[in-house]
Amino acid sequence: MSAIEMDTIKTKVKTNEDNTKISTCDNSIIDRTKPSKVSEYINRINTYKVPIGASLCFSLAIIIIIVISIMGHKEVMIASEDGSKVFAHTSCGRVEGLMEDSSFTFRGIPFARPPIGELRFRFAQPLDRIQYCWNGTFIAHNDSGLCLQILANGTTVGKEDCLTLDVVTPYVRYDNPLPVIVLIGSETLMGGSPGKLRPSARYARSRDVVFVRPNFRLGALGFLSLDILAESDYPKTSGNYGLSDIVAALNWVQLNIEHFGGNKHAVTVFGHRAGATLVTALTAIQGAGKYFVRAWASSGSAVYPKRDARQQQSDNRSFLDAVRCENVECLRDMDAEMLVKAVEDTWRKPFLDLPLADEKPQDRHQWLVVDGRLLKSYTEEIWNPDTDLPVNLIIGTTAHSSSSEKLLMKHKHWTEELVKQHIQQSVVSSTGEGVFTMYDLNYEGLSRMISDIRIVCPLLDLSRRLKSVPFYVVTQTRFAECVADVDSDVDAILGRYEPRTPEQRRYFSAMQGLFYHYVWDGNIEQNMIGQRALIVGQDVLPNSSYSWCDYWTLKNVVPKYAVLD
Repeated sequence: MSAIEMDTIKTKVKTNEDNTKISTCDNSIIDRTKPSKVSEYINRINTYKVPIGASLCFSLAIIIIIVISIMGHKEVMIASEDGSKVFAHTSCGRVEGLMEDSSFTFRGIPFARPPIGELRFRFAQPLDRIQYCWNGTFIAHNDSGLCLQILANGTTVGKEDCLTLDVVTPYVRYDNPLPVIVLIGSETLMGGSPGKLRPSARYARSRDVVFVRPNFRLGALGFLSLDILAESDYPKTSGNYGLSDIVAALNWVQLNIEHFGGNKHAVTVFGHRAGATLVTALTAIQGAGKYFVRAWASSGSAVYPKRDARQQQSDNRSFLDAVRCENVECLRDMDAEMLVKAVEDTWRKPFLDLPLADEKPQDRHQWLVVDGRLLKSYTEEIWNPDTDLPVNLIIGTTAHSSSSEKLLMKHKHWTEELVKQHIQQSVVSSTGEGVFTMYDLNYEGLSRMISDIRIVCPLLDLSRRLKSVPFYVVTQTRFAECVADVDSDVDAILGRYEPRTPEQRRYFSAMQGLFYHYVWDGNIEQNMIGQRALIVGQDVLPNSSYSWCDYWTLKNVVPKYAVLD
């Protein structure tokens, strides 16, 4: 190719026919080496890809470690190969429980400081410092010892250092927490605790609930109100120490029950007899809803403090004469058993019978007091038909709740004539001749009359003075005496009732259905709400009233002669 031809080709490559420049292969390569904005952004991402990935991995690892550390202490740890022991955690340390009837039991766990020495006659003090707790693992295998008390037969049992509780749970887990039932039982405010309200391991499993049973102080150690005790404390108050024990136990439940498979937002406080009196009183304390959401009170008292606290303290000064003490130091140094035994007979719960002419209800000793700290106001100022209670409440009892072996054994056989004589000797005979036709003239009829006057009708009257508080009465009889005794409802609820007839089996099912539906759902069945009385026999039947309660109220017998504590 000639030189002229070569020059012609070069010219064609670099210019168009109009002599404008075009891109050559060399120029194209050179242009690609100049980064565009998009390629620049991609290159920047590629530059930081490794550090970003490393940071994400590190953050994820930290999150996993935190989650594991949080959840690690919530692991259920079986202490033996056969699964007979289990650990749980509390605000005061780890505890070891036992397997029992397919459930786990933790017994004797402290929930407050020992109420001895300087803490005698003071409100329960929480375990809020490390020095009040235990080292290592607390072995919760033994039953909680009883608080010092006097039984109905005059026997003294228990000890002063007693503020412990038992927990019975079907599961030690954190998912699907179960309703909690706190058991408060005592025959009187002087003794007979826990009575029938002992937790059942078998029923914790079969009913999927967690039972808690705390001890609480009784008698003089639990409820003595005196001016010299008030002056020694701050705020200046005295009495209701046993009630403060229950509040401390409920606070422990709020802090710890999740570690035992319980739901702190579904706590039912279940009281029986004097325990029911305390449970009902708890609905009147400030902030009750912080501790529990519902309550069930069986066969308690309908009578609550009406006297001024100072007057009550003054009335109690006879106790100082009995123990020969003049100051607080003497009371705190005295032997605890001597203090408990020093209570005079007139302060003790009398045998339940028809009221006599010389009975003066206004002069009876009351253990509970408006202390200004727990019970800040008279209950009548808090309970009224226009104001909702801070928690749900059901009040109930049994048709023959005042029946007793002492009354039964008073005569070998209660004939019609003997029953008439018994009625004639009481104040009820003055209400009219009709009283002899209202009840059967036998032991069953007599015990029912006494029960109506002392317990059943006063509780119905109390429920009427409260807003939306259902009332029930068990009428299904048992035993040879054919009575619905004071324990008929709680025995059925806790699975200790032994039905022997088809009627009793139906009652057993009805009573359990009523109670555990309330524990799980917080109310009774819709078709029963608003009724004045639920009659629990073979079935639960709503009724506008019960028995002769309206008659006794009209005659000023009820609630005048209602039982105390």
